[in-house]
Amino acid sequence: MTFQPQNQKEQLAVDLASRLEDLRSLPLYLSYAYKYPEGILRKALGEVMEIPLSKIRKTRGALFNHLVQKYAKQSYPGN
Repeated sequence: MTFQPQNQKEQLAVDLASRLEDLRSLPLYLSYAYKYPEGILRKALGEVMEIPLSKIRKTRGALFNHLVQKYAKQSYPGN
């Protein structure tokens, strides 16, 4: 990987992409890191990582995206 994180949010995005084995989607995780609080992202990541891969229909990344949207709606119902 050639991307070098320059701050904490970029490092968070790299961590998410690495843990989810989805480095292709790093730009998406960068946008999430700047848009959502770290707590929401870590909560979704933790939940995704607890589920065995065999129980996930699509990918860990897709499930993570779904959960982030769900938690964001709960936290910011007007948006």
